Amino acid sequence: MVKIFLAEDEKIVREGIKNGIPWEKYGFEFSGEAPDGELAYPLILKTKPDILLTDIRMPFMDGLELAEMVKKELPDLHIMFFSGYDDFEYAKRALKIGAADYLLKPVSSSQLLEALERMSKAIMQNKSDKGYKVAFCEQQEERKRMERDRLFDTIVSGKLSLSEMLSKGQEHNLQLSAPMYNLILFQTRVSDNQEQYSDMGVIFDEKLKREFEGVTDVVLFNRLSEGYAFLIMGNDPLELDEKIKSHLGKLVSLVESFKDMEYFGGVGTPVCRLSEIRSSFKAASKAYAGRYMLEFNQILRADEVIGIHEDPGNISLAGMDMTKLSRDIVPNFLRNGSVPEVRYFVEEYIEACGNNFESLLFRQYILMDVYLAVNEFLNQLDIDQEQVVKELGDAKAMQPCTGSEEAAATYARDLLKKAIVLRTACSQKKYRQVLDKAKEYILGHYKDENISLNVVASCVNISPNHFSTIFSQEIGITFVEYLTKVRMEAARELLLKTDYRTSEIGYQVGYKDPHYFSYLFKKIHGITPKAFRSGGEYEVEA
Repeated sequence: MVKIFLAEDEKIVREGIKNGIPWEKYGFEFSGEAPDGELAYPLILKTKPDILLTDIRMPFMDGLELAEMVKKELPDLHIMFFSGYDDFEYAKRALKIGAADYLLKPVSSSQLLEALERMSKAIMQNKSDKGYKVAFCEQQEERKRMERDRLFDTIVSGKLSLSEMLSKGQEHNLQLSAPMYNLILFQTRVSDNQEQYSDMGVIFDEKLKREFEGVTDVVLFNRLSEGYAFLIMGNDPLELDEKIKSHLGKLVSLVESFKDMEYFGGVGTPVCRLSEIRSSFKAASKAYAGRYMLEFNQILRADEVIGIHEDPGNISLAGMDMTKLSRDIVPNFLRNGSVPEVRYFVEEYIEACGNNFESLLFRQYILMDVYLAVNEFLNQLDIDQEQVVKELGDAKAMQPCTGSEEAAATYARDLLKKAIVLRTACSQKKYRQVLDKAKEYILGHYKDENISLNVVASCVNISPNHFSTIFSQEIGITFVEYLTKVRMEAARELLLKTDYRTSEIGYQVGYKDPHYFSYLFKKIHGITPKAFRSGGEYEVEA
């Protein structure tokens, strides 16, 4: 509603204006009154009306002085002067101040209401334009942020030329040209109750962005469930290594400022060309895969990975360090790993076996162990055993694959990839349940003006960034677009089945601004609410 404030020294006139118009009926809110400018000034700053109705001549402080003062504080305030003095000098000064209208007393209710509605239309149109621009900009920023983060996968894919990578970087105001590069892959998790969403991850993400905002030698990418990637740039090997140490120190300190938060990082190998960053990513990924086999709260460098499992001479089964091949390793990877990471995980797993993997008997033992772990994991996802056997094959299908180390590694990779694909299908089913709950919440609360993506994400116990991503991917439109669609469908029904005013219908579907509601309705349906109610055809823009 448009808020009105009245400054008038004549009590009879003031009461007549205040009580002579049914303000709410016409979409106005009478927010306050005062008998002079001096008393009106602080009340206006407090209530922040849209329109100030003021007499020009008042004691203590006249309307012109009042208007000049409040315009400095509230530049969007519309001012309507009225006076019993038909004086051209007053009118000139009022126009200079920025008067929206100037009426001579006596002013009838119909005359005042006509002027106010004319002024209100301009105010609401301005608010609508601003509101739409804000909503549009928010949607564009969300899309741009997602595209920027996805740029990382494009860069390390090896499919783009240098000029294409630099060009895509410039689209997101990223300077990617440097003499040397390296990568840090980094993940955090809440050590207690990891499966449950908490605000801690969101707060960490915000602090992390602030920490690296404006830093020119590092580019941060949010990879959602796969953690973060940091592209580090330097002039020479020594400087690049110092920068990596410095940034890792910042990351570890930031994580340690959160209670019950853990971290794991993998550092790649330095490269001299952006087109070679794929090799740095492979090295970093191999180190990063160690989080499935090692304790958290450590940073693993690519050049350290080879040495982790080295053991001179022959290693017997009895002498193996089984903590690196514990029964929790494979299930942990199946819960959190991705298909691209399978290769690095299997390499690490085989290296942990040492020379024993050269033994046919040992390979049979390892593959059977992996097969049983995968089978149990899929059963925990409530996947039918018949489907599991159909997808994975039975234990007999394993035998030909144990003949060589490469065949065994290929079998293990295929087994894990199939399991992750099935897990993803189950997750999508789970997402559908989450999204059904989200849609149910939206249907029950779309009338609430304060409903937002953050509110709904909290309701379904998922972080806002993750919720935004899966909502857009699964529904096909953004959260804001879906909410608007629900509200407009409700508005259509109210227009057809009730005799409520358009402004009331807008309010009932979550829009306090009737002009913004009408603007959105016409933009989406191609017809104004009034024309739709009267059964008019879809309007064509001139």
